[in-house]
Amino acid sequence: MQKYLTFIGLFFSFTFAKAQTVDLYMGNKAYEKGDLEKAQTYYEKASEKDQFQFESQYNLGNTAFKNGDYETALSQFQQAASLAKTDEQKAKALHNLGNVHLQNKKFEEGVKSYKDALRLNPNDDETRYNLAYAQKMLKQQQQQEQQNKDENQDQQDQDKDKENKDKKDDKGKNGEDKNKEDQEKKEDSEKKNEQDDKKDEQKGEQQKQPKPINISPREAEQMLDAAKEQDQKIQLQLKKQEKKGTPKTIEKDW
Repeated sequence: MQKYLTFIGLFFSFTFAKAQTVDLYMGNKAYEKGDLEKAQTYYEKASEKDQFQFESQYNLGNTAFKNGDYETALSQFQQAASLAKTDEQKAKALHNLGNVHLQNKKFEEGVKSYKDALRLNPNDDETRYNLAYAQKMLKQQQQQEQQNKDENQDQQDQDKDKENKDKKDDKGKNGEDKNKEDQEKKEDSEKKNEQDDKKDEQKGEQQKQPKPINISPREAEQMLDAAKEQDQKIQLQLKKQEKKGTPKTIEKDW
């Protein structure tokens, strides 16, 4: 009875393994024909039957990579590397992992993956070539980053110099504006003082001019009679002096 059960178990194990082999085979045929969608379906079936199977994970990674789905490919190759049973299998997974990093322009990670693959399989010329290419691209990337950094620094220095120059120009301009404003204020003040002086001068001249006296006709006649009488007195005095022989100048007081 025990032998019979063992036989049944071996039979199902063989059938299960055979089914996996068929799915992988059909997936490979579809992959070669370029039918990536069908290939992915077969590989997923093989993976569902045995999630620890290296080949199905590795082939799913290849399918995703060819589809341009580098994120999925990265995950599949990482999983395949962890499931590898031999150094050769792991080296293949790491090689393709490096290819994904190259596509993502992560050259430093790509260099590491290729180096790890070569440690496991030193005779792989393709990995060695890809490593050299990744190292070259990494060097160019680092040089470009340094150049960009230098250019940014130069631009920052130029911007700072321009800012300082603008501040200096603004300061000089403000000083010129202030001097101009002060000069204008001074000129306005002098002009105002000059106008005030003219006003004062005109006012003084007006004060010096005789003002007319408003009198009535009667008062005018009386003033005239008084003047005549005063004149007669002066004439009389002059005649008396002539008789005495003493010359004398008499000024009128009106």
